[in-house]
Amino acid sequence: MPNPTTPQTALPPVAYNIAQAARVLGIGERTMRYLIRAGQIRVARVGRRVLVPHSALVEFVEQGGVEQVLYGHVAVRKARVEALA
Repeated sequence: MPNPTTPQTALPPVAYNIAQAARVLGIGERTMRYLIRAGQIRVARVGRRVLVPHSALVEFVEQGGVEQVLYGHVAVRKARVEALA
């Protein structure tokens, strides 16, 4: 017997927080934050919250992701340089 408090047709999420989006892609939160800073994945900002639309994850995967992910200070510096360009 179905639970009366649970809707029968649950809608898929429209957007995820960073931790949820990272789990969907199977990557770490640090890598997700890097990809966002580098402009590889679109985000929506609602107040102080950063939300990753489901469609942005689909686009990222369909485009083939990135060839190489840089970590540490090099990644941050590269993201800043690209943002200023």
